[in-house]
Amino acid sequence: MKMKSIVVLGLLAGVPLGLFAQTILTPHFTEQSKKIVVPKDAQVQPEIHDGLIAVNDGYDKMLYVDTTGKYVLGTNFPVSINSMQHKGYFSGGAAMVWRTIPGAYSATPCIIYPDGKYRDVPEGAKPAGYAVYKVMAASEFCEGYAVVQKGTAMGYRQVFIDINGNEVFPALASTGRGTLGDINIYPLRENRRVFYNAELKKYGYADARGTIVIKPQFDKALTFSEGMAAVMLEQNYTQKWGFIDTSGKLVIPATYDLKPGRFSEGLAAVRIGTSEYDYEMAYIDKTGKRVIENKNFNLNEFHNGYAWVGAGDKMYVWNNKFEEVRNVTADFYQGGNGFGVSLFKMSSGRVSDKDWGFDFPGGMQSLNQEGVSAGDIFAPDGTIVFQAKDIKGASVLLHNPTEGGLMFCNVYLEDASRLKEKGMTKCFINQKGEIVYYFQGGLEGFEGPAPVVKK
Repeated sequence: MKMKSIVVLGLLAGVPLGLFAQTILTPHFTEQSKKIVVPKDAQVQPEIHDGLIAVNDGYDKMLYVDTTGKYVLGTNFPVSINSMQHKGYFSGGAAMVWRTIPGAYSATPCIIYPDGKYRDVPEGAKPAGYAVYKVMAASEFCEGYAVVQKGTAMGYRQVFIDINGNEVFPALASTGRGTLGDINIYPLRENRRVFYNAELKKYGYADARGTIVIKPQFDKALTFSEGMAAVMLEQNYTQKWGFIDTSGKLVIPATYDLKPGRFSEGLAAVRIGTSEYDYEMAYIDKTGKRVIENKNFNLNEFHNGYAWVGAGDKMYVWNNKFEEVRNVTADFYQGGNGFGVSLFKMSSGRVSDKDWGFDFPGGMQSLNQEGVSAGDIFAPDGTIVFQAKDIKGASVLLHNPTEGGLMFCNVYLEDASRLKEKGMTKCFINQKGEIVYYFQGGLEGFEGPAPVVKK
């Protein structure tokens, strides 16, 4: 099928092209703008969770401040996130961090709560035969659950815990030794949660109650979408991907060398080839039939009848008839560096959820020339929903909306009555461009209260 360039005047999948009107915001102060003091050179995380803002002190310590500017965990209780994959965000009422115990050899996983209280992850009773038994590793929390490993490299138990540190889902517990395997926590999707069995070194699926519904048998497994999940099987050192249904039946044979995308609006993007750097792509339906011929494009998921596709240094939006409805290439020349969209990557979200393809949560997604990252905020049809400019007309890169619909940005400001000096200032703005919270570096205001152990 030759890709056609057309002008669409009607409705596609019930959503009119250009449904979202573009709004250009100029971040500005109001009487209600709230100053929050942070350590000098601190990095403010761009999302608010459970009413708390996570702040990295510029080194490796995490602080937590609420939206009144009060620190619930500060420098007098040093914790870190201990992993590049973890963001230190709260999920389901808790966050997993690591705290250093004086005299201890290494940090210990620690659960913190929005009220500033904490508890160390309980080790539990030491099983017979264990000379040393401790909490070795822990995932971040996802929907109120985390995965932890207790024991030593010579032998450990891998278990699920809730936000109180209690072991849950006993059917999913397993034992392992040597390599730590997969310590990720996977989200529950369509009443199916991917879990890793450390003894078998295989993946299976459990329901919301922790009952095994698909036994561990896959060498890799992705989350469900539209009743289908991509799984990988390895035999004689050869890896192949296919799709299962919610019963675990392999309904699309494992014939793909490269990891496919997930199903969206009845289609999944698959990669045809053997190299991560040299492949073509196609869409398949739920029978495994290719609905378009191979394309030398990067194909993405469908959202509201639209999919973003990349070809070399060009980016387009297709409708669900695989027709081009918008060329968005020019929208990604950020900063005038001349690279266009050649760096664009189809990647987003949690590593443990999916490695490529991107969502439009709430119908919006922040994108720039490198892919899912701070930039302008787009709708699925390729129109720009929010774009920001500073007082000099320079582009301001926006992050995806977070709690309260606020967007994080770093913007040039000059206001002698509020700022120590004019320059780049980290802010959360609302969808009118009003600065709700702004962050000032200083030496005071972030020590936090004395931490309290939660019983």
